[in-house]
Amino acid sequence: HIFAKNSLKANGYNHRCVYSDGDMEDLRLQDLEQLAKLDPNNNKTRKGLSAKISDRVKFPLTQTEYTKLLLDSEHQRDVETTQTLAKKILAKSAEVNDLVAKLPGMNRTRQMQMERINELIESNHNVTRKLEEAYLVAKDRREEVRVALGESTCLALGVEEDT
Repeated sequence: HIFAKNSLKANGYNHRCVYSDGDMEDLRLQDLEQLAKLDPNNNKTRKGLSAKISDRVKFPLTQTEYTKLLLDSEHQRDVETTQTLAKKILAKSAEVNDLVAKLPGMNRTRQMQMERINELIESNHNVTRKLEEAYLVAKDRREEVRVALGESTCLALGVEEDT
């Protein structure tokens, strides 16, 4: 195989790997780092490699090796993504549990909640009756004040009130 670093593409695929079967592949630096993990005992220095991987790179020689490398890389990424998402889900679940625990009445049974609802309904009816009574008293007093004010006004002006 032949390996050369070129400025092949601006998107980071600037390391060309030519396999013994004639297949060529443009790889990124992180792809080469993954390849280096395949054979940590390979001490041959490859010209043009960065210092990170120059002493430990083994290139896939067959399409099968390359496919395995890609599948392993994708699997690792999937595992990391799944772990990250699981952590986020657990954190959100804990937040929801905390919010639910703070809801009023969460420390009461269904029966206790129904009793409390009935107490509140009864209290609401009592307050409504008191409000209606206060309205009637206020209405009567208003009428009394109107009459008294009318009589005082007529007396002060010296006129007789029309009835």
